[in-house]
Amino acid sequence: MDNIPDSVREVINNYLKSLEAHHIRIRKMVLFGSYVAGKADEWSDIDVALVSDDFEGDWFKDRNRIRRLTLATDNRLSPVPYRPESLLAPDPFFKNILETGIAI
Repeated sequence: MDNIPDSVREVINNYLKSLEAHHIRIRKMVLFGSYVAGKADEWSDIDVALVSDDFEGDWFKDRNRIRRLTLATDNRLSPVPYRPESLLAPDPFFKNILETGIAI
């Protein structure tokens, strides 16, 4: 995470604390996208994959559950929620995140 700006690290840490304070226990968080690729600019979002037992496995419901926490932390955050089972047989998108992203 050496290449990641301190401001982005702070956002990620605050987000983790907020999720945990609202009883969403994160097993794994992976930063991916432009910040990892070194192509971030002032308009870049902060892409993070979240793995939690507290998610239902329904992408829309899970995103809606964390929407307010996400926006309250930083509107650049773009989380993608997953259940732990997804680690065993990841879809192609999640597999790419795991292979190219940075685990937090």
